[in-house]
Amino acid sequence: MKKTTIAILITVLLITLPLFYWRLGGFNPIDIRIENRESIRLLGLTYRGTPQDAGMLGTFQRIEGVMSKYPESKLHTIYYAEPAGKLDTLEVFVGVEFQEEIHERENLDSKIIACSQVIVAVIEAHRLVMPSPEKVKSEIESFALNKNISTQGLYLDKIIDDRRVEVISPLR
Repeated sequence: MKKTTIAILITVLLITLPLFYWRLGGFNPIDIRIENRESIRLLGLTYRGTPQDAGMLGTFQRIEGVMSKYPESKLHTIYYAEPAGKLDTLEVFVGVEFQEEIHERENLDSKIIACSQVIVAVIEAHRLVMPSPEKVKSEIESFALNKNISTQGLYLDKIIDDRRVEVISPLR
């Protein structure tokens, strides 16, 4: 009887876990395309430190405060140095797309990324099952290699909502 119960439980798990993963969008492909785009203009703050430092949370909270005043704005992040562990140093720019009104009212740094074309990778899945940043970067670089183009090596994450992220990589 005990073996039967375990077998039934394993069978149920083998059926429900892939369904759960599918329901969250885990099997959704990464949609990659090239878009024409003028230079990317952002307003925001740069944080350099460890992921657990209160300064990082404060940086994100400050930009979320700006976003609450300007609901049409979307969160953008650029990780210049990603940490390997919790105590490693990271450097991240957190901001929103440039709007004159935000520029005039908020004390934020501006950042301009010169480009005329970008690769955009669209990910639609729950964040629990989204592909890793390394996998997305690898897919973008493979796409660029297949098209015989090269990126600037910069990856800008644009958070559309909790189930949709666009990773934008300017071309050289």
